[in-house]
Amino acid sequence: MAPLVSGVETRPEGATSAFLLVHGFCAAPDEVQTLGTFLADKKIASFAVEVAGHNKTPEALAETEWTDWYQSVRHGLEIVRSWKPDKILVAGLSAGGAQSVLLASEQPDLDGLVLLAPALRHYGLLPRLVPLLKHIMKYRSVDVERAQRVYDVKRTKYDREPVSAYHELLKLQKRARSALSRVTIPTLILQGKEDKTIDPKNGELAYEGIASAVKELHMIDEAEHVITCHYTRHEAYRILGEFLSTEIGI
Repeated sequence: MAPLVSGVETRPEGATSAFLLVHGFCAAPDEVQTLGTFLADKKIASFAVEVAGHNKTPEALAETEWTDWYQSVRHGLEIVRSWKPDKILVAGLSAGGAQSVLLASEQPDLDGLVLLAPALRHYGLLPRLVPLLKHIMKYRSVDVERAQRVYDVKRTKYDREPVSAYHELLKLQKRARSALSRVTIPTLILQGKEDKTIDPKNGELAYEGIASAVKELHMIDEAEHVITCHYTRHEAYRILGEFLSTEIGI
């Protein structure tokens, strides 16, 4: 029987722990490839789920809602559970972080949560304008070359993004914020100080909102939004390695 969701599976020999990896908005599993490699080097398995509507076309994404995205994340967790690892964790980047918060709030038996630049709130006028703009403007143009300039690892990036998907993202963020207080598992939050996509205050929002007794927030100097593709990932992964060793026992 074919799996209900696609993704990139990495299962090093002898791995007894596993991560579900969740990429960000208008992106693809290749966005978290370096994280999967880092984990594999530590003999930790991972499944980088392909979020519904993503890694295809802007038109395909425009046909989905945030609930479709989240359902694919749930299916991704089912795949990881089917491996029967001793410990299961979830790591989400940006909008993937918002989905990971929801997942952790519903799955208290998970062993840990890692949030990288979690996109939990957009400040300013955007939340007010998008519900109206989506009826006027179907797509937002993106200068892909400029958007990728600060990153040394390139990833899938659309040259236009559906405005309706931004509205779905705002709905997802609202639901994730309401779920923060139900997150009780050990949590690591990694937020770039130079994030120009979301306000770096999102890291503090996540830290202050979750109810976990074990939680850490690290604001990383010089880090841009997509930490997994930025040279500062090496610092982020060093912190992650220490967290896994000290707090999770991996």
